Amino acid sequence: MNIGGGAGAVLSTASGISNLASSLAARLGGSAQSYFKQLRPASYRGVPFVSLGSEAAFGRRNQMHQYPMRDTPWIEDLGRGARRIRMYGFVVGDDVIAQRDVMIAAVETAGDGELIHPTLGRLTVNLDGFRSIEHWEKGRYFELHFEFIEAGQRTYPTADPATTQSVLNAVTGLNVAAALNFAKTAMTAIAYGAAVLGTVVNTALGWYLYAKNIVGDARNLFQLLFNLPGDFGRFAGSATVPTFSKYPSSSVHSTTTQALFETATAARANVSAAADAMATAAAAFDASSVDAFTASVRGVTTAVLAATSDPSDSIRLLSALSTFIPDAGTTTSVIGTAMGEMQSACSDLFRRASIGAVAQASSTYQPTSSDDAMRVRDLVTDLVDAEMTVAGDKGEDETYEALSALRAAVVADLNKRGAGLSSIKTFDLPSMLPSLALATRLYRDPTRADELVAQANPIHPAFMPTTFNALAK
Repeated sequence: MNIGGGAGAVLSTASGISNLASSLAARLGGSAQSYFKQLRPASYRGVPFVSLGSEAAFGRRNQMHQYPMRDTPWIEDLGRGARRIRMYGFVVGDDVIAQRDVMIAAVETAGDGELIHPTLGRLTVNLDGFRSIEHWEKGRYFELHFEFIEAGQRTYPTADPATTQSVLNAVTGLNVAAALNFAKTAMTAIAYGAAVLGTVVNTALGWYLYAKNIVGDARNLFQLLFNLPGDFGRFAGSATVPTFSKYPSSSVHSTTTQALFETATAARANVSAAADAMATAAAAFDASSVDAFTASVRGVTTAVLAATSDPSDSIRLLSALSTFIPDAGTTTSVIGTAMGEMQSACSDLFRRASIGAVAQASSTYQPTSSDDAMRVRDLVTDLVDAEMTVAGDKGEDETYEALSALRAAVVADLNKRGAGLSSIKTFDLPSMLPSLALATRLYRDPTRADELVAQANPIHPAFMPTTFNALAK
């Protein structure tokens, strides 16, 4: 089956029609080149055909209401009507039967398809009808009739819950449940004396020192630069407002370098202050100060969250904080067992506070695509799932249920915010093109050239790679 030859025949025929039209226009005293140069070769799902013409229906969806004793009706506008396109074309060549069979396979494929219309350009459509017409006297020539309807998103009117607030409420519930389960274990373990209380101090020391160190992370400090005015190019971006986005921010930063320096210094000082407060609470830990200790743990995660200007950094650093494992060993004696239980309870409390902060950071993260939203969703839910296993194995029902509620809230939030975003698509091009030409070809919007450059990361914007990932639309 020589499909390439068939495609060549189609393109050759289209070229012949164009030449004939140019000749006719010249005889009539005009030039058809300016028109025909704008036409695109017709195809459906990548299968080419020659377009003889088309009809398209546009307009509004109107509902007419007529009332007794009233001469004029009231027309209710229900929005834009569905765009319908009817196209007439043909395929020709010695392998016309093979070309026709390829087209039949394309039109019988389920789902939306991409139509290249000569004048309307690249469209996503559903096929409503297709006919192939053969004439004995026309030999190797088959006529094709298509009926298309524009494709839309599969969305339905639904209530719009405040998913971000649901995440914050679930984080609060997790903190309460984690504190409750910690208190149950701590009340039993501290009865074994000072050695157990010393375990609280040592475990807390390792965790809050780790927290103090991560806020000095180089990438976190580098992200502060994005609050300065100006364009930092494709090598910089923020998860709050990406540098290059289909929906760029209209905000104007007026921050100065000195203000950023002061902000970073104050943020690190706040983390140190929260760590000192936790150290004080750990040193004074007893049955009456459990609430103060658990509150100081939340204070550390809150300070770390506030010290990161970019939600992606917040998620990254707090995820690392949630993996903290104390390295102090314990014995198998009665007191040693109690020390191990206290160490495990502290570790659980620290980890769950960090996971809650990760979920809170995810609620402010602005995904750049639906794929990005799903990536963050999976990252957070993996942390939650692992902790649910720990809580379930220990019989900590309150924490397990709180983690389950948090998981559902995070999934609902990121699914909702990612649903309206375009997905990532792999583009394969026959040759290198400048970013402006690519943006015009892919999106019919040359202003999105910088977005393509940021996503494809070429050596130079004038020579975009032939294969790259970018937003589908």
